[in-house]
Amino acid sequence: MLDLSDSVYVERKTLFAEVVLPIPIAKNYTYRVPFDRTKDVAIGKRVVVQFGRSKIYTGVILSISEKTPEKYEAKYLMDVLDNEPLIIPQQLAFWDWIAGYYMCNPGDVMNAALPAALKLASETKITLNNDFDFDKSELNDKEFLIVDALEMQGELTVSEVSKLLEQKTVMPVLKGLFNKNIIYIAEEIQEKYKPRKRSFYSLNSVYRQPEKLKELFEMLEKRAPKQLDAVLALLQLIKQKEKVTKAELEAAGQVSASALKALVEKEVFLLEEKVISRFADEGEAAESTFQLNEHQQKAYEQIKQQFEQKEVVLLHGVTSSGKTQIYVRLIEEMISAGKQVLFLLPEIAL
Repeated sequence: MLDLSDSVYVERKTLFAEVVLPIPIAKNYTYRVPFDRTKDVAIGKRVVVQFGRSKIYTGVILSISEKTPEKYEAKYLMDVLDNEPLIIPQQLAFWDWIAGYYMCNPGDVMNAALPAALKLASETKITLNNDFDFDKSELNDKEFLIVDALEMQGELTVSEVSKLLEQKTVMPVLKGLFNKNIIYIAEEIQEKYKPRKRSFYSLNSVYRQPEKLKELFEMLEKRAPKQLDAVLALLQLIKQKEKVTKAELEAAGQVSASALKALVEKEVFLLEEKVISRFADEGEAAESTFQLNEHQQKAYEQIKQQFEQKEVVLLHGVTSSGKTQIYVRLIEEMISAGKQVLFLLPEIAL
């Protein structure tokens, strides 16, 4: 008969870790800790987690508990990257304060606080450190495969490395290569705001010479009459200004996009792209035309006098009293003088 009276019973606890991820979401997510990693998790350590169907991220543990998430089934942590906490409690408290004070997502704070090498994600770019000499024979099989692929392709994403090694969690392998100075980890910034651009065309100075222009006319008349139409349209327009837009060329005559492209390739036309402000109808902002009234003018002059003696001036006035126009006039002066202005506007309704 087996006597269990003296045997030791070890309770198998299920732990859950609240993790902040380096992505712009309003809340943190909770992940289930595998039983064999319960001794490894700690607040401030980095962990590898899956978010969504296929995205892999490096997050930071904010808290650990036995409380199961109510609204979703927690996924398992994939790996624990650190032996000791990377982020101390004071730093986590500071992150939380920043997120609250500046009304931003916790992930945005983490993203700004940690360098790229410490927050690997599935789309993070990996490149080889060509300035560092190392012996490939000292690499293990997985490291050798990654280095060999980088030598052929130049760069890989973490997800591509995962496919190469045929395993989900590759962060520890990449961390080892990074610590050995063999690879670089580059954070790819995806531009969310694309500047508005406008194409401007001008005539190559070579064809401003009568002889060259005549040769061009003869050649285009025989081979590309549509391109000749575009040249004639441009010549008409550049009498008024040096560079013209595609819209102006199209309005001046039946100018096709293919004709413009061909003339640029032949270097007959010079193409220049300029960034255009999205907040003005044209390239240049309209000049201010408003006039300050008597009371505004008096306040404006008093502010100018005060600035000669003091660095700070308080302008008091009730709503709709015309304070903003005074600000605008002062801002115009600073910008005209080549200086910069930071205008903070707390009145949301405006």
